[in-house]
Amino acid sequence: MLVVQHLNDSRSQRVLWLLEELELPYQVQRYQRDTVTRLAPPQLKAVHPLGKSPVLVDGERTVWWAANSAAPTCR
Repeated sequence: MLVVQHLNDSRSQRVLWLLEELELPYQVQRYQRDTVTRLAPPQLKAVHPLGKSPVLVDGERTVWWAANSAAPTCR
């Protein structure tokens, strides 16, 4: 099953919207920004080296998008 690594107030909201529109099954792993610094929590760095979101995990494949790129990065 597809898992969306979702950071509040991030671009990952668009991914959630798209998955709903496509009626695809998915799960959400939610992360909260620090209320003072607005940075992502360190736990998100376990799935993205910079702690960015959105990140999609499907089995052993992890996909994320750079803010300045239309193409996803996979590992």
